[in-house]
Amino acid sequence: TVWLILYLFLIVYELSNSLISFRWNKEMGLLLENKKVGLIGFGRIGRRVSELLAPFRCQISFYDPRPDCEATTAAAKSSLEALLRDSDIVSLHANVEPASRPLLTENEFRTIKKGCFLINTARGSLIDEKALFQALERGHLQGAALDVFANEPYQGPLNLLPNVIMTPHIGSYAKESRIQMELEAVHNLLKGLAS
Repeated sequence: TVWLILYLFLIVYELSNSLISFRWNKEMGLLLENKKVGLIGFGRIGRRVSELLAPFRCQISFYDPRPDCEATTAAAKSSLEALLRDSDIVSLHANVEPASRPLLTENEFRTIKKGCFLINTARGSLIDEKALFQALERGHLQGAALDVFANEPYQGPLNLLPNVIMTPHIGSYAKESRIQMELEAVHNLLKGLAS
């Protein structure tokens, strides 16, 4: 998630594509320092992202519908509307599927701060992809980085936009992470069998 944020802020995708096309274009990026980062979902992963962003001196807020989810010294609790309205970056870390509709629809994309960046490494179904495409195409959102999609493998209009980074659901696709996930699964299985 942090890598995707930096990738978007430093417009690495545009600069890389320029060099691949033999063009030496130096575009100005953005610093992460003092930016407002809004995390949707503040469980284990949302909290870890908050910790990793601390050295960048961001202002971090979060929205989590669980009543027991409290603020920390590094992150302030917020309503979804305030988070969308105020954040320079919105990153999704919710671990539950929406019951009836995506969490971010056309209405939320009208509320979201103009020029905001959106990161989704959680669940593809959290976002109405048509509404996201429209917000990006009209320039309301500055950019997006997506690792998950409602239907995978993804085939749709988002891959036509120059301000979208898309990866094929690889957020945890590192050798060490996979080994750890398998060990945790076995541990949980043994724990369940013992009880």
